[in-house]
Amino acid sequence: MFALKLYVVVAACLLIITADALPTDALSRQERGFRNAALSTARGFGKRTFQDFKDNGFDGSIPLDWFADQLNRNPTLAKLVAEKIVNLNGDGFISQDELYQVL
Repeated sequence: MFALKLYVVVAACLLIITADALPTDALSRQERGFRNAALSTARGFGKRTFQDFKDNGFDGSIPLDWFADQLNRNPTLAKLVAEKIVNLNGDGFISQDELYQVL
């Protein structure tokens, strides 16, 4: 009885060793459809220069109605524009002199 158990254990070990020694090229990541990491990285995606816009007819100006609508919809943008363009001394208050200087 002990000999039969020993034969089963030895046969199982040989089977495991043989299965582990089989070539795995057919199961590699490339065969299953995975791409190399270097190929899957987007290069230059979304990066445009001002020259690209000029080539498409953009001269650097935007419609006033569109800009006013954007300021109306986005209070953060409106605050940023006021801070950078109107509030010249950067004190957080807009004086009459600053307002008239811009106008």
